Amino acid sequence: MKNKRAALIAIILLYSFALTAQVQVGKEPRHNNVLENKYVRLLDVHIQPGDTSLFHIHSTPSVFVHFTTTVVCSQIKDKEWVTAKNTAGNAWYRSFLNDTLVHRVSNCDTVPFHVTDVELLSPYNPAKKLQPLPFIVLFENEKVTAYRLTAAVFNNQIIKGRGPMIAELVTGNEVKLYNKKGKEISLLKAGKYLYIKPGTTFSFSATADAVINMVLFEIK
Repeated sequence: MKNKRAALIAIILLYSFALTAQVQVGKEPRHNNVLENKYVRLLDVHIQPGDTSLFHIHSTPSVFVHFTTTVVCSQIKDKEWVTAKNTAGNAWYRSFLNDTLVHRVSNCDTVPFHVTDVELLSPYNPAKKLQPLPFIVLFENEKVTAYRLTAAVFNNQIIKGRGPMIAELVTGNEVKLYNKKGKEISLLKAGKYLYIKPGTTFSFSATADAVINMVLFEIK
């Protein structure tokens, strides 16, 4: 009986620890590290309905893109739960440098929650200041510029001499990436992302009638 009681207490303690444990966001099991280099660390986050992440720590400047429209509940450490609806295509930035965030996230909806967290690890610092690309600017700061792209604006637009970029396709069948000679080098599908090395000369393309919603981040 004593052994059973001790085992039960141990299980309860382990469960309580799992609920309250704090880990860096890159170590949280639902935050999958799918890309890391000198400039960025891309965490692909999937949370199923009814599932809750561990408490995790955000302390690195980051940009986010929501791929799904999902009702999500979040709790900052030692505070009450807050409920919000996240909309597919929404992109935003937070520095976290002077406001480190410790929280956990729960999917309070009946559909999966999908978001990417791109941590900005190092600046690019080009030799000359880069002018904004001819796309819709979602936001711009000292670290990154975020653009919204649709098929109508990016077809055959040659891009060259830029910083490292991440393209994330929220909606649309597919987007093709061509090199400067017009050869297809990558294919981007909805819900996926693509890293583009600094200095690459390229263009995007999609079918003329495609409904495309893509976010492009350029590291400064």
